[in-house]
Amino acid sequence: MNIQPSTPYMIEFLGTPEAGKTSVIHQLKKELSKSFSVEIIRESAEIVPEIIPKGSIEAHFWMKYRTLTKLLEAKFCTEYDVILIDRGIVDSMVWNQYYYSIKAISREILEICNAFFTHSGVPNPDQIVYLTTTPEEAIKRRGGEGRIVTYRFVSHFNNIVNSFMQQYSQPFFKLDTTNLTKQEKFDIVLSEITKNLQLPYL
Repeated sequence: MNIQPSTPYMIEFLGTPEAGKTSVIHQLKKELSKSFSVEIIRESAEIVPEIIPKGSIEAHFWMKYRTLTKLLEAKFCTEYDVILIDRGIVDSMVWNQYYYSIKAISREILEICNAFFTHSGVPNPDQIVYLTTTPEEAIKRRGGEGRIVTYRFVSHFNNIVNSFMQQYSQPFFKLDTTNLTKQEKFDIVLSEITKNLQLPYL
């Protein structure tokens, strides 16, 4: 596959909190930069304004609109060959499903939101990498239960994302990182990505 400079190759990462998405993404940027110009779209949860309550439905929608904005900008970006997305449009729809499951939004709002994201003009990612881990391992990696990473939340979220991805029409790569080291996670994901990128230095 030849990457055209006017059409960045977009790779979205999603999955369980503490599964290793962000660390893998940063390792990938360093490695892929040997052959391509690479940019990262950061997870929007990291930059929610303090004035918006964390975990609120308002924060959820702020994050999704922020992600949507960055993805629309990336669509027309000519500066980068590869864009690594730390939770993007597919992840947005997973979280919409989660909020519906806890009755924070209605079925009508769920369908409107998903239709809005789907028809916003943002292209589907060229690759999807779905990293997962068990609740026990997520809590261990976080150093104990916190506001988000609790046994109850991770168990429920894993069920939501698994169910959603089973019905998702586009192919994706799923990796259970529970028993993998950081290097093993990176090596496996890099191998999968390069099957499509066909990097010349490998």
